[in-house]
Amino acid sequence: MSIQLFIADTEIARRLGLTAQEFKTKSPVLERSGFPKQDPQFKDRRYWPAVKAFLDRRYGLDAGSTPSNQPEGEENWT
Repeated sequence: MSIQLFIADTEIARRLGLTAQEFKTKSPVLERSGFPKQDPQFKDRRYWPAVKAFLDRRYGLDAGSTPSNQPEGEENWT
């Protein structure tokens, strides 16, 4: 089984437990915080290891970091 490194937003949404529409609404807000952008060289897909690394940093799971963007409550996505 091969691992796809560049994946579509619909697959990212699925992995995050969101609908495609929910992810479409949230992704611009996340991008302002450093979430990986779509890469036109790879059919506007995102690099999954970078997505995972972003989330690991956000929740303090990478070596030597502390959570910096962990939600403190309900976020307003509009």
